[in-house]
Amino acid sequence: MKRIYLILFLLTYNICHIFPLSKMNQKVLSKDGNLFVVTNGREYIVNDIISVKFSDLNKLNEKYKVVRYNILNYADIKLSDNYTFDSMIIDLETDKNILSIDYNAYGEYNSIIPNDSCSVSLWHLSVINAYDAWTITTGNPNVKIAVLDSGIDWIHPDLGIGNDTYQNIFCNQIENDWTNQNIPTSGNHIDDDANGYIDDFKGWNFDANSNDSRGVYYHGTFVAGIIGAKTNNHVGIAGIAGGNHDNGAAIIPYCVGLYYPNSAIIDDAIIAAVENGANVIQFSLSCVNTNAIVDAIQYATENGVSIICASGNENSVLSFPASNPNVIAVGAVDSTKSRAYFSNYGNNLSVVAPGVDIFSLNLTTSTDMYKLDSGTSFAAPQVSAIVALMLSVNPYLSINDIRLIIESTAQKVGSYTYSTTSGRPNGTWNNEMGYGLVDAYAAVQEAQRRHIQNTTYVSGTSIVEYYPEIFAGYSVTNAVPYGNVVVKSGSNITFKATDKIHLKPGFHVERGATFHAYIEQPQANTMSAPALMRRNINSEENPPHQDSNNNKLETNEIFSLSPNPATNVLNVESAEELSSITIYTLSGQPVLQTTDTEINVSAFPAGMYIVRAITTTGEQLQSKFIKQ
Repeated sequence: MKRIYLILFLLTYNICHIFPLSKMNQKVLSKDGNLFVVTNGREYIVNDIISVKFSDLNKLNEKYKVVRYNILNYADIKLSDNYTFDSMIIDLETDKNILSIDYNAYGEYNSIIPNDSCSVSLWHLSVINAYDAWTITTGNPNVKIAVLDSGIDWIHPDLGIGNDTYQNIFCNQIENDWTNQNIPTSGNHIDDDANGYIDDFKGWNFDANSNDSRGVYYHGTFVAGIIGAKTNNHVGIAGIAGGNHDNGAAIIPYCVGLYYPNSAIIDDAIIAAVENGANVIQFSLSCVNTNAIVDAIQYATENGVSIICASGNENSVLSFPASNPNVIAVGAVDSTKSRAYFSNYGNNLSVVAPGVDIFSLNLTTSTDMYKLDSGTSFAAPQVSAIVALMLSVNPYLSINDIRLIIESTAQKVGSYTYSTTSGRPNGTWNNEMGYGLVDAYAAVQEAQRRHIQNTTYVSGTSIVEYYPEIFAGYSVTNAVPYGNVVVKSGSNITFKATDKIHLKPGFHVERGATFHAYIEQPQANTMSAPALMRRNINSEENPPHQDSNNNKLETNEIFSLSPNPATNVLNVESAEELSSITIYTLSGQPVLQTTDTEINVSAFPAGMYIVRAITTTGEQLQSKFIKQ
């Protein structure tokens, strides 16, 4: 009998860990009594959470111990007493309700602790031309950067409220019931915005499932300081997007693991960042590749949120999620503008930034509230901050615009050969340096301009607007491919700029086409994020912002879209009279202009769209909807 049990055990072990499973695409190995998931050559020890994609939540709850789930139909399942890892995997593999299976693991934050003494300086600011960029902008609190890290010490006087009475930490005003803004437990203990997170006034701690997003490890605070430490406030250091003795970019703190990032909760944090209206998501971590994280990254991308990620510190190929093609991956250089010895490289590397001997914030509980550190972890937030500066001067940039500008304006530094490379369209590229060293000044300048080349307007109405300058012609950027800009017969194209419009060689308007060019000032941007939802297992089942037909709405007090998502007809409702309505793709391409408030969208491809309306008094209203 003992022999039979041994045979069964070996069969079970072989099924799980030698033969690939159809619902799991991870590489798993066992050694020294532990299971490891291998991602991009790195081994991560498996924890006790399994992530699955499911079809029916009720069936899932009946059978497994569900810890949490989200709007993308991913759930985290905790190993219960009546299961071993092997038996649970076999059960999930044969369960028709389960579409995919992923092990989870604790990853690593991408920092290198220097082992020698270094002089205190902010040398990175001059290298990336931040001082010149500050002559244009120092950041805008309407731009939100979600920092998914070890937590942020928002009590720090160089981030939070100090003697200067302002802060660069985003505060959710719907949850503004903390009687003491530095004590998370002083809230009203009510989920006022019905998003599944109680009293989330200053971000969320996904590791502890609490509203105290500070954490106990310095890493996230250090990253946040590089982005948004208060600038010109006579205290500490200067963040790249930290304002000018006033509010800079707003940082949303999300803790995704105290000392190590937990892959099981990173997808939830990404969704929450989109829900909270983040413009940028900042990663300075490496973790195991899971379907849940990949789909969450895709979801953020579809919602127009740029994702910046450190390349990793193993002197090897990019770690995950930097290797994901929807991410802007950032490597590190030293003070000689050469690749740092530890910086990962290769396919999908976008740019590099200083990452050796960087000076930033430490925890307020430490003896010294500032410290020196090295790693790609501290190169990536420089790029996130530059994106914040770009969005401060031009909030209408799409994620494609942002990537193009960051990559095409990079400095070609070091004794490296940059060459035209397949799949790298935004200039010459190098395997170790990407497109080069990021340039804050050039990027912010370029953000004020719109360059159009290799484009044909075949038919319909399109408007290119809200840029100080517009350039159109055969080769108006360093990006390839080059090509003419042609306005075909039957199309109606309008360029609107606040300063200048440049029509260069290669710009053609055919007979029978209509082309207009205007110089005018834009109205204020009022874009809000779509209302997305994540749920803890104990949350109410009915999400907020739904009409009587159970359609999720994106609303504000004077402007709403319904149903949302929409299939055939989209209703635009406004408390003010509207003079025009324009629908855009997330990349900024107009697809429809109308005065009707009942819009037929049945022919629209599935995806996310922006609706921009102008009132009769000239006010601009803006929102998003999903076409199913």
